[in-house]
Amino acid sequence: MYNYGASLQAFALQYYLESLGHKVEIIDYLPYYHQSRYNFLYIPLDSNHYTLFSSNGFMRLVYGILKNLCIFKTWGRKKKFDDFTKSFLKLTSTHYETIEELRDNPPIADIYVAGSDQIWNTEMYNGKDPAYYLDFGNSSTKRISYAASIAVGKIGKDLEDVIRNRLSKFSQISVREASGVDILGNLGIKAELVLDPVFLLEKRKWLNMATKATQHPETIKSRYILVYDFLHDDRIRMFVAKLKDQYGVLVVSINDYRPLNYADVNINDAGPLEFLNLVANADYIVSNSFHATAFSIILEKEFYVYPLMGQNNSSRMEDLLRGLGLEKRFNSSEIQKNINYEIVKELLDNKRVKSANFINNSCFHNM
Repeated sequence: MYNYGASLQAFALQYYLESLGHKVEIIDYLPYYHQSRYNFLYIPLDSNHYTLFSSNGFMRLVYGILKNLCIFKTWGRKKKFDDFTKSFLKLTSTHYETIEELRDNPPIADIYVAGSDQIWNTEMYNGKDPAYYLDFGNSSTKRISYAASIAVGKIGKDLEDVIRNRLSKFSQISVREASGVDILGNLGIKAELVLDPVFLLEKRKWLNMATKATQHPETIKSRYILVYDFLHDDRIRMFVAKLKDQYGVLVVSINDYRPLNYADVNINDAGPLEFLNLVANADYIVSNSFHATAFSIILEKEFYVYPLMGQNNSSRMEDLLRGLGLEKRFNSSEIQKNINYEIVKELLDNKRVKSANFINNSCFHNM
């Protein structure tokens, strides 16, 4: 899955657990719904094109050609993600693609950890996948979650019993949004509120990681507003225009395959390190991304974040900002005064201590 937040939070949790003396492996699990992008002929079952293009081999080939024409610009991005995985993530020697494979040949460990990112978002495939609820392996193996995200405001009634049953096997549960604590509490499940793993690493560690990136020449010599808007949101476009008009700096966009027509520089081959570097060197960051927001805070940047259009998963951003006194940076229509990061750092440090305590108590207790 070629997602900046997923890769960087996986590295952060791995690094932090290793710093405590644990041997850590990330389960190399890649289900079908995370494989579609670079699988030339794969057509998701829920795609609008499935009926039309899956009917015969010729039509599937046509689909593959059309698809590749759209995403060919992102193969450089894919390579940088793959290089990041090889260099920084320690995966299990066994690769898994189904829950059945995990159950037939589970990874051997003292503790299984679920987290982080939107693994329990029941409006997505992964939120219904037993694998993300650690429904495999020996029943005596300890199971915990760290900063798992439910992301949505509620779980459908039809899934409540399923979720309750799957999470009953966990020794300790933590999530990264206050709303998630309440949702699970309503199911009779105790959960603690912790920070996303990227916050467990200090600013200097992330800045050091950022220096390993390939820099775009335009961002070396110019001040810029960084835009990460994967939905081409008009609210973001209008706000960025206001920022550019006031400060007179470049607009640099991190893209998938579609460029932003109002950006001065469009970058579609950024990997996780490049993402970090672009945030670290920007004057302003405007996005609809949780992890762009998280790294803006860690690296003490001026930022603005908007809820995703048509999606019910903004609770994680709202909870994070509210807890740090940064509510005015959410869905803003006006340019705000600069953030007092001394106050933010104090609040963040307190939350870091609580998050670290959860990990220490969960991983070392009764071992």
